[in-house]
Amino acid sequence: TCVAFVAGALGWWGPKFIQLGLKLQPGSENISLSDVSTKFGLVTVLAGIVGVLLGSFLSTRLRPRFPSIDPVICAIGIITSAGFLLAVILSTQYLYYTTFFLIFIAEVTLNLNWSIVTDILLYVVTPTRRSTAEALQILVCHAFGDAGSPYLIGVISDALKIVLSGTTAAVALTSTISNTASPPSPEVDFHSLQYALFTTCFVEVLGGFFFLFTALYIVRDKQNAERELEGQDNPALPTHIYADEPHMSRSVPDITT
Repeated sequence: TCVAFVAGALGWWGPKFIQLGLKLQPGSENISLSDVSTKFGLVTVLAGIVGVLLGSFLSTRLRPRFPSIDPVICAIGIITSAGFLLAVILSTQYLYYTTFFLIFIAEVTLNLNWSIVTDILLYVVTPTRRSTAEALQILVCHAFGDAGSPYLIGVISDALKIVLSGTTAAVALTSTISNTASPPSPEVDFHSLQYALFTTCFVEVLGGFFFLFTALYIVRDKQNAERELEGQDNPALPTHIYADEPHMSRSVPDITT
């Protein structure tokens, strides 16, 4: 959910934020949003491919030696992404190409989670319940993640524009009604969105701590799922429906005889 929250916010506001920051740099005042969006999209696609493949590779290689490594990889990835994303937010108005490089690293480490989280869900849930678990995971992930994060960032940014412009909400409302409000300065536009995007860094760190907490129980949950699966595959064991019936406590050969 935290990964989807950040991915949704960056996908919606990332190009606009970078454009506002680059326009504050001397010589880049006329940079267009379409140009920034194209570069941002290419970086995002490449980072997604690299991140998903790298996450799967690390999980496959390290899990035989460290059974609880999957959520640890996710935690390291998302917390590392928070650091690089913070660097992006702070450096956009000063650096050009470095900004896109930092975004690439931030998104690669963020995308380490996708394949691993899916794998975790599959091996801690028995096969008969996996479809339901996957559906619930997708619902919660997007409902509390990328479905609302762009709107939340926009609301925070709009509120900060009022504060940074030195006006009150009442004055802003009156000016809007009378159509006499002057647009915020480029600096106010940039800094209001900059401060709003700091929320994504906090969410990433929060998600990292949740992954570390998951690492404490991942092995036990996997073993529980495996034991339950072994019981389902053994016809000599009673199912939960007939477990209380005395004659079902005997083995299958005894019952048939």
